[in-house]
Amino acid sequence: MKKENERIRRLRDKLIKGVLKNIPAAYLNGHPQKRLANNANFWFKSAEGEAIVVQMDLMGIAASTGSACSSVKLKPSPVLTAIGLKDEQAHGSLRLTLGRWTKDSEINYVLRVLPEIIKKLRKISGKA
Repeated sequence: MKKENERIRRLRDKLIKGVLKNIPAAYLNGHPQKRLANNANFWFKSAEGEAIVVQMDLMGIAASTGSACSSVKLKPSPVLTAIGLKDEQAHGSLRLTLGRWTKDSEINYVLRVLPEIIKKLRKISGKA
């Protein structure tokens, strides 16, 4: 279990580093290390979380908005607003959860397609 937790943590850290490095105006929600090993939560300026999730789904990637506590609600996540995010930031959030079956190649795939998804959505919004 400890070995698996470390594997997932390494994948999570790779995901976080790659998103923050390759997507302008991308921000990590929460502390970079003091978090669950299997969780990465971001917000993207000028991109709506629901639209990101739809685009990711079209690319075969399962994702959700907000926090686990609010995944079916339209209101901003109370968890994200409690950590200081404004409503707009919480609505632009994306939650990715890793698991036992998550592979390095899947993280690479997300890091390859997510920057283009965000770029596309920002262009559509006129805030690119």
